[in-house]
This record gives sequence, structure tokens and C-alpha cells, in this order.
Amino acid sequence: MSRPQTSAIDLSTALPPCPSFLGEALSRSLIELASQSQLHWRIRKNRPGGEERDRQIGSIWISPRVGEILPADRILVTNGTQNALVVILRHLCKPGDVIVAEKLAYLLIRPIALSLGLIVIGVEMDAEGVDPAALEAVCRRASPKLLYCTPTVQNPTTAVMSQSRRAEIVRVARTHNIAIIEDDVLGRLHPEAPPSLYAHAPDTTWYIMSVSKCFAMGLRLAYLALPEGLAAANVLRPHLRSSSIFANSLSCELVAHWIEGDNARQIVDTARVEVTARQQLALQHLGRSGAKTVPGALHLWIELPPKASCDAVVEAALAAGVQIRSARVFSVDDQPPPNAIRVAITGPQDHAQLHAGLSIVAEILSAHLSHDPP
Repeated sequence: MSRPQTSAIDLSTALPPCPSFLGEALSRSLIELASQSQLHWRIRKNRPGGEERDRQIGSIWISPRVGEILPADRILVTNGTQNALVVILRHLCKPGDVIVAEKLAYLLIRPIALSLGLIVIGVEMDAEGVDPAALEAVCRRASPKLLYCTPTVQNPTTAVMSQSRRAEIVRVARTHNIAIIEDDVLGRLHPEAPPSLYAHAPDTTWYIMSVSKCFAMGLRLAYLALPEGLAAANVLRPHLRSSSIFANSLSCELVAHWIEGDNARQIVDTARVEVTARQQLALQHLGRSGAKTVPGALHLWIELPPKASCDAVVEAALAAGVQIRSARVFSVDDQPPPNAIRVAITGPQDHAQLHAGLSIVAEILSAHLSHDPP
């Protein structure tokens, strides 16, 4: 089923939703910022780790998820999640160390770890994410330094850890003296998210919340909360000349302006509405194929039976002009991945384009599931 396309429909990238209010808030805020007489002085220099105000703003923004407003010296502002991970991994690990992650996870955790000379082992998962018994077994066998995980709307499986599961993961981490890196990128979009791992274990958890999914990926800004007993200045010290790690000053000003006013909350609220509408449309097309999602997720996860190869489905979709991803892309080690696909729903600019892409994927899945591949 090959169809000519001027360009492929992107159902592979989980871009942030783009409600009309975001455009309105951006236009209005840029005008308001430009009217500030000292703005040009405030953006003329780099902000290693963020200025005091940036870190205070970050603490306020993540406080509903971590359970308190942390002191500014426990917050770092970085140029996105990837750079936050580099800061943490360099602080905690040395080449040759082992880290563990969900067996399917953020697709850049493995290359980042490998670039630092680290070994990544995937932990088995169940419907809630990391399996505590599997984590305990890996800790006994491999003595890892830390666990990286996404407890709320896991990427790519959409799993959400219950509060009791989070407590169990913390128990295992403390028993084996391993740190936790919690990636909570969708924590603000999932309306009923249980308290974060950081709220359970501020003594051992490093908490990351990027604005890339709730505001805009191009802002390149993430807030990193440090465990108790650590000071941001000490963690940042080895990176003071690594300007690629610093959040850009104009993004800091814009995001602070949104959070100090009411724009940030309204952007998230309208984004949730848009995500819900897209999820409903996607489930109309793919629900019969076993697609699952949760509130706030920017994608669907579809586990396929053996007769339908996920790689064949991805190839057929691409030939028909639609990009989706197989589970293989998210594997953190060399274990065989499950036979599954991830279909992102926020890449297309409008519902008409999303409908067109989903229709193609639904047709391909129907053919493969009926033993009649196109």
C-alpha cells in the first residue's frame, strides 16, 4: 500500500501539543518582555545552572510534583533533559559503571550513557513499569550505581506507577544503595499522577522536569532537583565552561514570565484538552488493534501478536507515507524487544492530518493482523 506523499506524516515524534493559547501567550509575552528596559542586559550572558530567580521559578513549577518548594540551591536549570542526564551521570558514575533503566525507555538514555563509558542494563517491566523483583535481581547481580525511570506516563509503554509501586521501588533502591533518576517530563500533563519518586525519597532521587512536552521543545529548558544534602553549585562546578549545558537566557526569561503569571497553567490546561481530543481520535482508529494510552500521554502503545511483525508494520507505514516507531528503538540493551509499536499523536499540526495518518496505520494493522499484509 504505497501512496505518494509530499512529506511523511510524522506519528513517530511525541511533540508537545500546540493549542492556540500557546501562540497567543507567546506573542503577548514576547511583547511584554521586549518592553522591559533591562532585558537586553539580562540575556547578554550565559546562565550556568540558571540564575537565582530561574532556580526559584523552577522550584515553584515542580513543587506540585515534588511535594514542596525546594530551596533554590537544590535546583539546576539545564539545556533540556539530555544535559541534565549528563550532569547527573558524570556526578555519580565513572567509566565502566553499570546503570539500570526500564528495558524500554527514553531512546537517548543509552547513547548518553555509552558516550560516558557506562554499561546499561534493562530491567523487566509490567503494567506499572519497573518490576521491583526484577530490579532487586539486577541490583544483586550487577551492583548498579543508579536507576533511570519514568514513573508517570512511561515512554513508550504509557505505564503509570501506583503509589505503592513507587514506595516499593524506593525500598529496593535504598536497600541496594542506588540513586534514582526520575524523568517526569509528562508529570504536569497527567492530571492524576501519584506523588513523584522524589516526594517519596528526596534523599536519593534526582528529579528532572523538562518543559519540552508541556510548553515547547524548542525552548530547551529543564529543571533538575538535587537530592537532600547536595548543593547545586558543587554539582555544577565541573561544567562551568560547558555552555552547551546551560539553558539559554531568553528561554529562562520567557518561561519565568509564564510561570510567574497565569500563562503556564493555562498552557498546560489547554494542552490537556488538545491531547484528550487527539487520543479520542486515535482510539477511534486504533482501539480495535489493542492500542492503549493514559491521560496526558502524547502517544499510543500497541502490542502485536506474533503473526504481525512490528518491524514489518513500521516499514509498511513508512512506504505509505507515515512514520511510526517500533519497540526496538526504545531498547536500552541488547535484549530482544517486545513485538510492539508506538504511535505518536501530537506531531501533525491539525486533526485532519492526524486522521489521515491514523487511517493509514489502521489499514496496515488490519491487513497484518488478518495475515494479508499489503
